Amino acid sequence: MSARAPTLAARPRPSAPGAGPRRRADVVAAVGYRPSSTPVTYVERAVTPREAWRRMWTRADRYHVHGISGAAFTLLGGYVLAAWAKRDLGALGVIDDHGASANAVRDALEAHGGAPEFWALASLSLALAGVCALSGTPLGTKRGWRKVELSVRSTLFQLVLTWQALRLGPGGESLAGLDEFAWQIALAPFAWQCVTSAYIIAFTDDDKRSAMLVLIGTWLFGAQVFPAASVIAGGAGGVASLALARPGLVTVWTHSLLGLVWLLNWSTLGASMRARRVIDDAGYRASFLLRPSAAWIALFALDVAAYHPFASIWEYFATAGGARL
Repeated sequence: MSARAPTLAARPRPSAPGAGPRRRADVVAAVGYRPSSTPVTYVERAVTPREAWRRMWTRADRYHVHGISGAAFTLLGGYVLAAWAKRDLGALGVIDDHGASANAVRDALEAHGGAPEFWALASLSLALAGVCALSGTPLGTKRGWRKVELSVRSTLFQLVLTWQALRLGPGGESLAGLDEFAWQIALAPFAWQCVTSAYIIAFTDDDKRSAMLVLIGTWLFGAQVFPAASVIAGGAGGVASLALARPGLVTVWTHSLLGLVWLLNWSTLGASMRARRVIDDAGYRASFLLRPSAAWIALFALDVAAYHPFASIWEYFATAGGARL
């Protein structure tokens, strides 16, 4: 994940003090090319931690609200996701917690989903993520229209994920006013991201592999967002029917949606670090796209195995990920 910053290569030494001006022909003979057509040569070197910090901890972030809220969400949200994964492992018997995890999962299923564990912390982490996203959007105005577009697009995607998570979670009835627009809300950032990725791949010099991975990741988001939108669009009856028909799926979806918010914030941080030349394209792909995406898929698989909302993988696809009850 090492980054490389450019430094100018050594230039031809100037004339000695007191010497007269050197003729152009002499300069050409000495250095082998005409000074007027000299290309600038860059030598890559590693960015030090101090330089990386100065590039990311910007004064444009007033009171550092964006940076602090983002760091707090990364830590708190990551803790909640890790705790959920540990509970799954305990319920599956991979780790021994004296049956506590298995009992908690059983109680949740008997309560038709109930309140997901650590929901208060999960809700707080979602609030921190919202502060991070909204406070970061104005910062993009200082770095060109593409940075503005990235900030607004990421914020919209995050708001959709947050709304779905809170709508499915305890007390979600208070957000039911948007149920009839669930599909439009879900499709807007998805279509926007697809168009943006196509533009980047076709018309820019950006790294094509990173752009393709982001586009594939967008469909990964859709695999979660669209089934949830389908159920939420049914109003209170749709959400209630989901809890009755597949009680474990409510918990799986809320876990998954928080995981996607975390993944979105992490990948956006990586894009910002890449733009500031703190990391390179290879580091961005490995540490901010591939590995966290694999972790999200692993958590989803653990949840499905622990809460068992589907009888088989075939049923998952046959019901469009749970959209068809």
